[in-house]
Amino acid sequence: MRVLVTRPMPAAERTAAELTKRGHQPVLLPLMRAEHRTDTLRPAPLPGASALAVTSAEALRALAELPPQERQPYLALPLFAVGEATKAQARSLGFDRIETGAGDGAALARHLLGSPEIDAAEPILYLAGNPRSPEFEQTLADASRRLKVIECYRMVTIKREPEDLARALAFPLDCVLLYSSETARQFAALAKAGAFPADRVKSLRFLCLSHKIAAALPEDFMAYAVWPMEPREDLVLDLV
Repeated sequence: MRVLVTRPMPAAERTAAELTKRGHQPVLLPLMRAEHRTDTLRPAPLPGASALAVTSAEALRALAELPPQERQPYLALPLFAVGEATKAQARSLGFDRIETGAGDGAALARHLLGSPEIDAAEPILYLAGNPRSPEFEQTLADASRRLKVIECYRMVTIKREPEDLARALAFPLDCVLLYSSETARQFAALAKAGAFPADRVKSLRFLCLSHKIAAALPEDFMAYAVWPMEPREDLVLDLV
C-alpha cells in the first residue's frame, strides 16, 4: 500500500519506518511543525505540584531542550503520560515514575484522578501545546482538581508549495494517516482547495487515530474513514 504520512517530524519518520517494515510504501508530507517555547518551562515547576501530565510526546521534546539542571525538578515528579509512545519518550528523558492512560486525554485524566499516590489538594502540572483538545483539562475541571497549564510548544501549519504536493501525488495513494484533528482539517482544506486531483482523493481511505479525529473531516471524507477501537498507532497501522 502507498500511504501518505501527514504527522509532524520527527514522528513521521518513525511511522514511515514502521510502514516500510510492514511492507508498505510511505510518502512523507507533514502538514504541521512544532515550535518549542522553552521560556515557559522556566523557572522550575510550581512548588508543591503533585504530578506532571503530558498528552503529547512533543511536550517532552520541548522539555529535553532545557539544560539538565533545569530539567531535574520536572524529572523528580511522577509523570502521567497519554500512551506508550509518550511513556517511551519520557523514559529516554530520565523519568522513572511513569504511569499511562488509555491513549487519549480524557482517559489520562480519569487515570490520574483514580491514582492513590496523588494528593488531591496539590496542583497538577500539565505540559501542553497549542492548539490542543480540551478533554484532559475539562475532565479535571469537572472533578474540581487544580491544574497549572504550561504551554511549551505550538503547532504551526506548514505552507506546502504546489511542487511538494505534486511530488506526494506523483503516484496514486491508497490511504492517508491522520493523527490529530487539526491535521485532518488541514488535509481536508488542501483537498477542497484543489491541491490534490479530485479523482485521486475520491479513491483514498482515511486512517484516523480515533473517531474524534475522523469527525474533524468533512462528511463526504468521513464516509471513507476508519479508526481503531483504541487510539494506538499499532492498531491504526493494522488497518492499512
